[in-house]
Amino acid sequence: MARTSNENSPGDAGGGKKDGIQSVSRALAILELFNERRPELTTSEIASLTELNRATAYRFCQTLLNLGYLEETQSRTFRPGLKAISLARAALSSRELSEMARPYLQRLRESTGETVNMALLSGAEVVYVARLLNDDLLALRLFVGSRLPVHATSLGRAILAFLPREEVEQILGGGELEAVTQYTITDLGKLTQELDRVRSRGYSLNDEEMVLGIRGVGAPVFDASDRPIAAINVSIARPLDKTELRDVIAPQVVETARAISTLVTELAIDSDHR
Repeated sequence: MARTSNENSPGDAGGGKKDGIQSVSRALAILELFNERRPELTTSEIASLTELNRATAYRFCQTLLNLGYLEETQSRTFRPGLKAISLARAALSSRELSEMARPYLQRLRESTGETVNMALLSGAEVVYVARLLNDDLLALRLFVGSRLPVHATSLGRAILAFLPREEVEQILGGGELEAVTQYTITDLGKLTQELDRVRSRGYSLNDEEMVLGIRGVGAPVFDASDRPIAAINVSIARPLDKTELRDVIAPQVVETARAISTLVTELAIDSDHR
């Protein structure tokens, strides 16, 4: 692409429809520069790789930064922001991921006799992408596509616990968290301590914090870069003691999540070598 002297900024309106399409194309070209080999880039590197002049590259980066698609580091490099990461995660099609995981989820459903779910992170919520029901939970109006607050679910905590601390803070914000039931952790400091425990033991617990009478055990699903891209959980609507939850159900959830993570990684490696 040859450089031109009349390159428009993302906000230029004079060029009409053609310039608008060109701006979108250039913004996407910048986002496509980032990969495992180039996790962070300077403005000069972006300008060189896109063949834009430095001032134009800077304006595009600032626009993407303001929109949340880029983040600026302390060393003044750019990297993909939360919105870009969310799009990338969605592109690992939720349908593709849930279909790939379904045999594992089905076995977990059969071995525990409980409802099994899979969810992805979407902002400050988790969105269900798979749900294999137990008769006890048929009355709950949850289905594929349902969204729940990330802090009040074992699915959400399983993901949050393995994200960078600064990313968790951006997702949760700095204020009081919503109390869904009287048992929901609403203090950010206490939730942070709970996430530390989740990270240490490898699974999350939810004790009636989302729905009264429902307990859950969750574990993260990782991609090839060890980033949590989803979580699975078992939801239980019957009386049980914490020993059964910890010693019987939790290990099965963790093992299933680990098996799905291995499959995701193997598929990513196969794709890279095609």
